[in-house]
Amino acid sequence: MKIAFFGYAWGSARKIDAYMREVVEAYGQLGFEVDVFLGNDFSADGIVTGFKADTDVTRLAAYLREQGYAAAVSFNNSLLLPQIVEALEGRVVSVIVDGFNHLFRYDAQDRYAAFRLDVRFACIGSQFERELLAEVPEIAGRVSLLSPATNGMLFPRQTIAPAYPISWVASLPTDNTTAGFISRLLDNPSAYGIVDACLRAIEATGDLKALMADHAAVIEGLAAQVPMTFRTFETMLQNVVTARQRVELVSRLSPHGLALFGNREWARAMVLNQDVFAAFRPGPGASSHEDLLQIYNASLISVNLPQSLISESFQYRLLDVMSSNALLVTKRTPEPDLYRVFGADCPVPMYDSLAELEAICAHYLAHEDERRAVVAACNALVTPDFSFRSRCLDYLRLAGAAYQPPSGAPVARKDVRVLTDREFA
Repeated sequence: MKIAFFGYAWGSARKIDAYMREVVEAYGQLGFEVDVFLGNDFSADGIVTGFKADTDVTRLAAYLREQGYAAAVSFNNSLLLPQIVEALEGRVVSVIVDGFNHLFRYDAQDRYAAFRLDVRFACIGSQFERELLAEVPEIAGRVSLLSPATNGMLFPRQTIAPAYPISWVASLPTDNTTAGFISRLLDNPSAYGIVDACLRAIEATGDLKALMADHAAVIEGLAAQVPMTFRTFETMLQNVVTARQRVELVSRLSPHGLALFGNREWARAMVLNQDVFAAFRPGPGASSHEDLLQIYNASLISVNLPQSLISESFQYRLLDVMSSNALLVTKRTPEPDLYRVFGADCPVPMYDSLAELEAICAHYLAHEDERRAVVAACNALVTPDFSFRSRCLDYLRLAGAAYQPPSGAPVARKDVRVLTDREFA
């Protein structure tokens, strides 16, 4: 049997991320041959918008039809075009792991076009589920909350000695695009008051919806002067708030033994902040799921600070840490998805402010018995139902694919192929 996986990959390495690789690997272990298509190869901007004019969509759809795929799994609506969904006879599930500004939209004029196709949508967080139902209410029967997965419960965690008092795996969103955005604002003194109000609104709510109610014309006018669309303008400001919060987190936790694992953008913060330099762990980044699990299992505490745009999301790392030797400490949200999945007695410590985060970490570092008790309670919650194998079977069910998982001896792992846009030009 064969399955199509529609993902994306950034950077020169052209590799899908650790969690998409786990999905592909799980299908291989279930006995599927997996064909991987990278959506950003086909998009007009090389990121998430439009479709390349020199790609023959009819030829691509014909190829998909000929392969007889049992189903297709898409991440963030990658490659969801009408011709492709029709070729797959609707046996498609899209896993929504990011907010709408980050979703693939091959109809550049309609950011919700993909949601009107014959596709099932599995949101990993309540925030994405709510936004989708609010914007496209007619798909209520085709969208559901389905938590992320981990293979942490299968990892040999007991043999790993603690190496880090506190660990944090986080990127810093200060790339050239964000830096260039701030640079352009330097030429417009009148923009500072508007931008300050926008940043404060994002700190409070994660977006500009409330502020737009009374100041839409001013904000959209500033975005046009930059120039960029309102959505891009909002995303840039969200990146600024996220970056500020993340640098403050490092400053607070570095004295307590923080080990920071992240992208190279942290070098920008190292220029001005000694705590970032002291906390950052140099060398190759954690690129595989196994790398991440190794870090968590070698930690006493592992912290989570989601992006500012996230108001309610069940991120993959939450399950990873809950299944590890580390104590998870995460930011409190209005209606935590951890409570929705595990119940209101879920033992994970949560914080409302970075000062509270620091106090929680200091407490558990000084009370090892308490820390171990909470870790054990979290470990018990992460059952095999949360494995990538189990979740991949859920995706097949949602897509309406007829499949019976093998019993008895493990199936030999099948091949994975990566197909590019050049094959359909």
